[in-house]
Amino acid sequence: MRSALPKALQPIAGRPILGHVLHALSQAGIGRAIVVTDAAGEQLRTAAEAAAPTALRLDFVTQPQPLGTGDAVQRARPAVKSDSVLVINGDLGLIEPEQVRAVATAAPATVVVATGVVPDPSGMGRIVRRDGQLAAIVEEADATPDQRAIDEVNAGFYRFESAWLWDALDAVGPAANGERHLTHVLSAASDGQHVVLPVPIDLSSGPLNIEDRRDLARAEQTLRARIIDTWLAAGVTIVDPATTYIDADACIGQDTTIEPGTHLRGTTLVGRGSWIGPNTVIRDSHVGDGCRLVGCTISGSRLGDRVEVGPYSTLREGTVADADVHIGTHAETKEAHLHSGVRMGHFSYVGDAEVGANTNIGAGAITCNYDGEAKHRTVIGRDVFIGSDSLLVAPLAIGDGASTGAGSIVNKDVAAGARVVGSPARAVKRRGTSEGSP
Repeated sequence: MRSALPKALQPIAGRPILGHVLHALSQAGIGRAIVVTDAAGEQLRTAAEAAAPTALRLDFVTQPQPLGTGDAVQRARPAVKSDSVLVINGDLGLIEPEQVRAVATAAPATVVVATGVVPDPSGMGRIVRRDGQLAAIVEEADATPDQRAIDEVNAGFYRFESAWLWDALDAVGPAANGERHLTHVLSAASDGQHVVLPVPIDLSSGPLNIEDRRDLARAEQTLRARIIDTWLAAGVTIVDPATTYIDADACIGQDTTIEPGTHLRGTTLVGRGSWIGPNTVIRDSHVGDGCRLVGCTISGSRLGDRVEVGPYSTLREGTVADADVHIGTHAETKEAHLHSGVRMGHFSYVGDAEVGANTNIGAGAITCNYDGEAKHRTVIGRDVFIGSDSLLVAPLAIGDGASTGAGSIVNKDVAAGARVVGSPARAVKRRGTSEGSP
């Protein structure tokens, strides 16, 4: 991969390669997986625990030196408690649950091998048959010219009778480079005394494993197409699948429309009947039912039902917008709670703030939350009117029903029902009130 990040942790469709393998195992009915890591496997362990489905129990063992797949499997021996063991390579990012299930539930055999025919077998282990039966798996580096012409390849996962596997691994010596390969034990099973069962799986779209960044890009396209097809079948309208990007852990409700150029990243959840896009990016956020989000960017936020966000607006981490909130164009929020019915005009910024229900934030209004050293919070009550271009200098509290005039600089708390104007803002009489009234 030419990367500081381990191959198994390279992301595709918002999930590490290993995460896709673990999800396929869980969806195939596997309840426990043993992950073999290298001596510096803490990064991989942390990522695996974060990416694995909750229904899959994970255990970890360490392979101190990278001495081949056979050695890796031997390291897992003390943790294996079952009569048969499924062994699967951690780089099979395109594996599907049905393929795992086909091998896991195949007829009784000493060894079950997943095989398939690929358009280009370069770099893959070839399946050598004798009288139609699997005789050996030959790695490309060890293959003869005739064997390299074989287009049936090893798909990268197997099922073994556990007792036989441990004996076979003990009996097979290491290669010249000191590595012990899992495929070498197959010759021991091809002696006519044991059943070696090849299970064909569909590899017409290419191999399941990911070796380099070209494979990573190919896998991204393949997974994206699968994900989009799933949501189309579930009742989601996707106007242009070719320009829509939906991560594996995103979720979309029925009758939602996804316009071109939209990205739903991470653990984003979109409710029913919403309209997303065009050109909207949402990451790790919860969007309610009936929302309309056009050309905006939303990260780490939670939106209630019927929320509207206009083009070029950005909702940053910690934003909560309750039901029926309207946010115009070129606006920004951060660590802000906008209660139901708030209307926030264009070119506004609300950060580190609480905004009460049915309050109006005028165009260009800004909460000045940073004094150069620390962040401060602004609390705005219900039914407040914040005039255009008002600057609210935190820490600040504005009471229910208060208002600020256009262009005001408010640096002191405002009482409920009061009206303030000017720079700095000062209380003035409201229109239609008697002398002495706020």
